[in-house]
Amino acid sequence: MKKQINTIIKNAWMFAAAIIISLFSSCYYSNSSPGWEYMPDMAHSVAYETYSSNPFFPDSMNAIQPVPHTIPRGVYMPFHYSPQQTGYDSAGVNLSFPTWLNDEEREQGKHIYEIYCSVCHGKGGIGNGTIVENPKIKNPFPPPPSYFSENLINLPVGKMYYSVYYGKNLMGPYGKILNNNEIWKVVYYVKSLQQHHADSTATAGTAIASADTAVKSTANNGGNANAASGDSASKK
Repeated sequence: MKKQINTIIKNAWMFAAAIIISLFSSCYYSNSSPGWEYMPDMAHSVAYETYSSNPFFPDSMNAIQPVPHTIPRGVYMPFHYSPQQTGYDSAGVNLSFPTWLNDEEREQGKHIYEIYCSVCHGKGGIGNGTIVENPKIKNPFPPPPSYFSENLINLPVGKMYYSVYYGKNLMGPYGKILNNNEIWKVVYYVKSLQQHHADSTATAGTAIASADTAVKSTANNGGNANAASGDSASKK
């Protein structure tokens, strides 16, 4: 009986030791032997990589070109205006702000403007960007005109869109960098800067005009009072 008990205890210890060894050995793996692959199709994709060769197509190119004269849905919309001067003039006449633009889109336009435009035009739009006025740059970029100059402050929004899309003078084209909606947001933000400037100038002009009127009125009243005093003195 005692012998049977010792055998059971011995077997129990051996079983426990086998469990412990299995647990510890399962935490170790060799880099040269990754183990068994129960589902190889999940570990090794049967699909072709994007830029790999694909014998299914005649040119063996897996990343095929889109069908001619088509564009991806919802990405870059075509701009039906010629890059010539006639297109610039037509855009100024026919293009106007989309109805969906609002304060939220203006803030998004500000964010895009500060990334792509402010380096030349400056954050305030006066043409003092970081590559224009920078003592660390040996040959700074020529300053662009201020958005508040007479030529630009009344520029139609269609011509502004055209200028961003195709580029203008020293400014390069952004039609391949920004999509249709992003360009409109930038133009909307720039127009808000111009409107704010116009409102500020008008307010300042009104204040100056009021001050001038008050000064002239005071001067006239003073002159009339002096004239009246002179008349009274002469009568005496």
